Amino acid sequence: MLVKLLSIWLLFIHSSWEMIPDDDSSCYQQCFHQPPEACPNPGSACRCRQLTNCKRAAVCCDINDDNFQDALKCGNFTADSVEALHIRNATLDELNISLPLWRRLRLRYMTITDGHIRSVAGEFAKHSVVSCLNLSSNGIGKFERRALVYLHNLSFLDLSRNNLSEVPSFKMEGPMKLDISENPSMMCSSVQKALNRSDITFIKENSTVCFKSTEYHWFNSTDIIELSQLKRLQEIETECYKNCTCKPHRLDIVMGKSPTFTVAMNCSGAKMLSLPVPLPLNTDTLDVSNNNITSLKELSHESYQHLMFLYADNNQIRSIQPLEGTKFMSNFDTLSLRNNKIKTIETYLLSNIRFYRTDSTRHMNLGLNKLTCDCSTARDFKVWLLTKFEHIRDYEELWCDNMNVRVIDLDETKLCQGEQEWTDYIYYVITVEVLLLVGLIAKVSYDYWVFKTSGYLPWPASKMPKLPCDWLCE
Repeated sequence: MLVKLLSIWLLFIHSSWEMIPDDDSSCYQQCFHQPPEACPNPGSACRCRQLTNCKRAAVCCDINDDNFQDALKCGNFTADSVEALHIRNATLDELNISLPLWRRLRLRYMTITDGHIRSVAGEFAKHSVVSCLNLSSNGIGKFERRALVYLHNLSFLDLSRNNLSEVPSFKMEGPMKLDISENPSMMCSSVQKALNRSDITFIKENSTVCFKSTEYHWFNSTDIIELSQLKRLQEIETECYKNCTCKPHRLDIVMGKSPTFTVAMNCSGAKMLSLPVPLPLNTDTLDVSNNNITSLKELSHESYQHLMFLYADNNQIRSIQPLEGTKFMSNFDTLSLRNNKIKTIETYLLSNIRFYRTDSTRHMNLGLNKLTCDCSTARDFKVWLLTKFEHIRDYEELWCDNMNVRVIDLDETKLCQGEQEWTDYIYYVITVEVLLLVGLIAKVSYDYWVFKTSGYLPWPASKMPKLPCDWLCE
């Protein structure tokens, strides 16, 4: 019975000891970060020391390639004696975390800051229990590919103020806080991969930027991209129209405004009967080719105000008249309406389009539409077409529906012959009427003058019967 009670008491003492934290929790703020004052005395031969105010914690300072291992050994660090370590002002060509001294320690908090380290080599052991790793302010330029992959307990990683171009690989799952701020050479393509993970929370987003990559053509207007702008990329896909795909197109930089991504939306072959409404915010490119769309009336919707590129080939569109008065007609760069059901193209609408001299700016595709050709087509539209052929690149593919001839081959003298003869006749009639009116005014004036001077009306005015209105003259 006594032995049983003693066992219960020892178990209680052991459980209570486990419940009492070994260290002061205030020591482990910011992943165990100590000020320069905590360093060993400058005259001390050993550049590492264990702290008296924080149990199982140590600080090393002024470490270099020559004294690195000796400094750790003289500190008499063991797996039981140290679980938090801060190394300040380390000057190393390479931080090799595969060395036996790192595997011997069972660190939970590992901090190496304010030094000069070119690269991180090796990899943490599979049994590592590091949960907080701070390697900030060292100028680190490279991590070996698998350096951090075995840190399964990692919950905080600070790589700020270095020269990294890529986010190193780390554990594949579980929530984690990540600080990669102030790495001016960081590539956006690498940051984007980290952003795709929902379990990562970025620290200091306002000072986190990335450098554009040649693989991403939508970074064509600036070199430095903010993290908030990259996050916008994730939102683009969620805002996309059903059965369509949305991708970033470019980054617009406007003085005095925050940079914004424009969206390219692809709805080709989506079996649509009308243009999609609404478009995602800042959509400037829309591809609705190979559908059954019959009208462009949705272009007047407010969500189309930023649209510049519209590809609507191989549809059932019958008229371009809904384009009149839309912002698209003033802003567009490309309008492609090939192989539709357009019968009439209103020249007055096209005449308001301001084309530029360069071929690469603002153009239309209208080919494979069969128009109803008449005198107006030959006299007006054909002339407009030939004067803008640099911008209407498929102008030779416009045909007439009521005759087997291309629009650019229409003969105005033949199509407008009947109308010209009728016009000439009308002019003759008007001329005769004007002459008769002038003669009538002259005869009335002469009769009035004769009546006033001689007192009688000349013939034939004297033979005309009196009218009810004659009393006005009398």
